[in-house]
Amino acid sequence: MLRVALLTCLTLAACSGDVPTVDATISDAARAQPYPTLGPIDALLTDAARPSRAKAAGSNLRVRGTALAGRGISAPGGESLDARGARLRARAAELRAVDI
Repeated sequence: MLRVALLTCLTLAACSGDVPTVDATISDAARAQPYPTLGPIDALLTDAARPSRAKAAGSNLRVRGTALAGRGISAPGGESLDARGARLRARAAELRAVDI
């Protein structure tokens, strides 16, 4: 299997004779641009080492979400969903029957 993969790669590499070189793809305008100014990396490393405010806010939100999920909020009225659905359908039928 490895031999087939190697043979396929070599065959495909041999077919790419008309591909332009990398230097031919860079425009003259790009070549005329100056190189970027390199600066010290110490400031970037210092900023990266600082604790993130978003991380602290995220952990606070997780705690609050866990507390809310643990409350176990019951369904309104304490009735089953089938009974509530039937009650709401009946109320909707009553409202449709009213002349506006």
